[in-house]
Amino acid sequence: MNNTVVSDELKQDCKVAIIEAGKIALELQKKIEVKYKAKNQPVTNADIEINNFLLNFFKKKTPNFGWLSEESLDDGSRFECDFFWCLDPIDGTRSYISGKPEYTISLALINNFQPILGIIYNPTTNEYFHAEKNKGSFCNNRQIKVNSKTNYEVCSLAISSSEINILKNFNFFNSKDVRKIGSIAYKIALVAKGNIDIAISLTKKNDWDLAAADLLIKEAHGKIMQTNGEKIIYNTQKLSINSVMAANVDIILDLKKKFNSSL
Repeated sequence: MNNTVVSDELKQDCKVAIIEAGKIALELQKKIEVKYKAKNQPVTNADIEINNFLLNFFKKKTPNFGWLSEESLDDGSRFECDFFWCLDPIDGTRSYISGKPEYTISLALINNFQPILGIIYNPTTNEYFHAEKNKGSFCNNRQIKVNSKTNYEVCSLAISSSEINILKNFNFFNSKDVRKIGSIAYKIALVAKGNIDIAISLTKKNDWDLAAADLLIKEAHGKIMQTNGEKIIYNTQKLSINSVMAANVDIILDLKKKFNSSL
């Protein structure tokens, strides 16, 4: 059934819509308006504008699908429909505000608690990542996969600058190549592409942060899980994921052991 749902037409519709959303992001970056949903949780006019544009687009294209977005009220349609869209209109809002090219638009289609289609788009770098379940991961139509390193000590590591001090609590991380990147979706996409070895976040995430990246890394022959080794399940009541790490299979299993031994 999934293969018929994720048709070539739907994938093309997604690409058209996401690239148009990217144009909105680039245009509004010239005249950013920032508010705060809560302490340390900025939201911009671009977040809202992109959310509304994509919500209207997909409600017309896929009226029988549910909807979940960081910038929409959770209407419960994700529980009522077999399929629902899961969107983060701007993942990496602080990077977007500061003009860094490290934010993305992240969209996934969820079925049975797992993503079956994932799209991550960086409008500034024009990197269009997409993955379909059992059909591989791609960046700008070129198939991508994770690297094959086996020693995490020589791996490059991507983490948000706000989490650097948290990382210091785990003394087994001694990578000399630490890259500060805002968007968790973009960090994981770069691991899927082979540009970075490990992506990690030690703070709570939500479904919209990870769903598209989850499929992208898996279809690129990588692995993703919480740092305690638990599988990430989507469409729960709380929509809360405690932590995340993504890398190739060998590295992720090694990191799982290291984290477990540090508890």
